Amino acid sequence: MVTLSKIIEGLEMVDNEIDCYYNPEKNETFLSNIGEYENLNEDELDELFEKSIILPTQYEINEYQIMVDFIDTICNIEIKNNLQKLIQGKGAFRRFKDYCIEVNIIQDWYNYREEKYKEIAINWCKENDLEYKE
Repeated sequence: MVTLSKIIEGLEMVDNEIDCYYNPEKNETFLSNIGEYENLNEDELDELFEKSIILPTQYEINEYQIMVDFIDTICNIEIKNNLQKLIQGKGAFRRFKDYCIEVNIIQDWYNYREEKYKEIAINWCKENDLEYKE
C-alpha cells in the first residue's frame, strides 16, 4: 500500500526534463535521471523501469491550470483581477507567488495546491489499481 505523501512528493519533483516513477515492489519513488541507481547494470535498470509506474508528467499536473483554478476561488475582486493579470506571460509563477505573499494569501495557495496534488495522487493510484492511504 502506497502512502499519498510519497506520491505527492514524487509529483513535486517532476519538471519538464525529469519524470518520476513509483516502484510498487520497493514502495519508493525515483527520478528518471536515476542518479542513485547509477551502479545498476543495463539489465537491472531495464527491470527497474519495467516494474515501475510513471507518475503524471508536468503537463498532466498542469500547475498553471491549478493557479487559474485557485484564482477563481478568491472572493476579493481586486486581488483576483491582479492575479489574473500577473499570470500572463513569462515569469507568471514568480509574480503569482510574490503577489500571494504580498497580499497574505500564500498559505491559502499552498493549501489549495496541496489538495489538488492530493487529488492527482488519488486519481493516479486508482488508475493504476494501487491501494493507498493518507
